[in-house]
Amino acid sequence: MAKARFLLRPRWLLSHLFVILLVVTMVNLGFWQLRRLDEKRDRNALIESRMDQAVVPVDDLLAAGDGDPAVDEARFRQVTATGTYDDEATVVVRNRSQGGAAGAWLVTPLVTGSGDRVGVLRGFVSFTPDGSVVEAPAPKGGVVVDGLVVDPGSFDGTAPKDLGPLLAGDDVLPGLVLAETSTPPEPWSAADADQADPTSILPVPPPELSEGPHLGYAAQWFIFSAIAVIGYPLVLRRVIARRGKEVDDETHDLDAELDELLRQGG
Repeated sequence: MAKARFLLRPRWLLSHLFVILLVVTMVNLGFWQLRRLDEKRDRNALIESRMDQAVVPVDDLLAAGDGDPAVDEARFRQVTATGTYDDEATVVVRNRSQGGAAGAWLVTPLVTGSGDRVGVLRGFVSFTPDGSVVEAPAPKGGVVVDGLVVDPGSFDGTAPKDLGPLLAGDDVLPGLVLAETSTPPEPWSAADADQADPTSILPVPPPELSEGPHLGYAAQWFIFSAIAVIGYPLVLRRVIARRGKEVDDETHDLDAELDELLRQGG
């Protein structure tokens, strides 16, 4: 249509290209969120299946010197760890948060009967008024810890760097035990950090079995894409109609001026 030829001008071609790229990007973001949802569901299924398996001693699943494949096979398994804590070797994993409070994790190596050591993620501690990490000494003597095997390589932030020296030891198991119960008990307090004794250690909760917001985010991206696909042509139609009306008005004004000139000339 002649009235729409202006849409082939460079400025409008750039506008068309921008909208196309925007739609492609939003569609890809929607599918990315769906892939994240699938990954979350697979992870939840793995956690549930591993937690249904029998509880075994951690050194039945892992040994010092094992690599990533062994940790991947053992993660989320329910285990027990028996031995004595090396409290002086406790690692403070900073930049953690729990229940809306900032703080740190305490990871203390437990020396097992075989002489190997396994890092136990004993819990979360907050800060003292002077900004230092709360001190929570590990239980003394023989200890039995029940919990889940977790992969330290899956942690974010400064955790890999903080745990690096501990995990580099030749006698250290490559996975950690996320403590759920301890005999004798830790100075654990309420799970809600707002209600807890500020000098206590809080148990770190196990991985959540939720799908997260990925499905909702995917739907939003697809809705935005549909709005752009449907809305942009409608906008162009309105622009074309407005331009056509402007041309018709200009033509009418020109015809009126010509008629007036002809009358005056006559």
